[in-house]
Amino acid sequence: MRDLSKTCFVISPIGQPNTEIRENADAVLEYIIKPACDAVGIEAVRSDAMKEPGKITDQMIRAILESRFCVADLSGHNPNVFYEVAIAQAARRPLVLMKIAGEPIPFDVKDYRVIEYDLMPKSIKTDKYVPIVEAHLRALLQPDYTPPDIVHDKSLLNQSGFASYIINEKSRQFGDAPRFLETVRAADEYCYLMGISLKSWGKPDAADILEGLNCRGIDTRVLLMTPENPALESMINSELPAQNLSAVRIQIQDMAAYFLERQELWEHFRFRRMRSGMPHFQIVLTDKTALVLQYMFGRGTQDSPLQQFPGLSRLHTVFKQEFEALWQLNETPEA
Repeated sequence: MRDLSKTCFVISPIGQPNTEIRENADAVLEYIIKPACDAVGIEAVRSDAMKEPGKITDQMIRAILESRFCVADLSGHNPNVFYEVAIAQAARRPLVLMKIAGEPIPFDVKDYRVIEYDLMPKSIKTDKYVPIVEAHLRALLQPDYTPPDIVHDKSLLNQSGFASYIINEKSRQFGDAPRFLETVRAADEYCYLMGISLKSWGKPDAADILEGLNCRGIDTRVLLMTPENPALESMINSELPAQNLSAVRIQIQDMAAYFLERQELWEHFRFRRMRSGMPHFQIVLTDKTALVLQYMFGRGTQDSPLQQFPGLSRLHTVFKQEFEALWQLNETPEA
């Protein structure tokens, strides 16, 4: 398998063989990008040259995230090119942008420096644009170069499964309760909730969402900590606003009664108390998304980090397995 850390991933319109789009893309690659990359000791690789088995999208994302840098040709306003550029920019990957001279540039990237080129025979023969691209590449290779941070308080990172995830430094940046309700509403197969008190799920809007899941036959499970769980006292920092151990115990009891009532009313709803084990995080887990809100002793939940993992990603699977392990650990039926 190719060592991507020694490559430049070329984001480019490719087109079908023997078309003008392919001929232009090949010319830009062969006469401008490759010579510039060769000059800095990096191999230029376009997606059609990647022959490894597996999903093409996974390979493309891996190449963007792991290549030494990327060069993107925006010519022709190809949607796939802008999609890949967005991934590279959000992931803060070193990136050089190019386009054919005279073509207008879309508003969303007009503030970024873009190298303009032409494919006139004289320009190709004299390597007119190779030194320009080479200079940009050398700038990317400088130890003090830092790609622009366009998502600011969020980080879009990669993991071994090539699936991206988002981390909000504070859960309030993700949004208030409606954002969580939207996530649950989108479930198609299952919805699992786990936490200390889950008091927000007793509100009318949340109850409507959960009832809607039941009407659609969605497997819904709730795992709630018990006031008697020996870990509870050590998790509550009474010095924080709205953190009072006695109040939390009352909230847990109220929500347990609420969920037990729903279990009796709804066919596809199950509830268990967490007498054993410790929830290190609050989970909203569906087949499409995992929202993992970290419990922290020194911060309230609104100020604690929130992680978002797409369905079928490896980290989504890890948190689903954690929920299922705690669910089985506390299998005593509730009545």
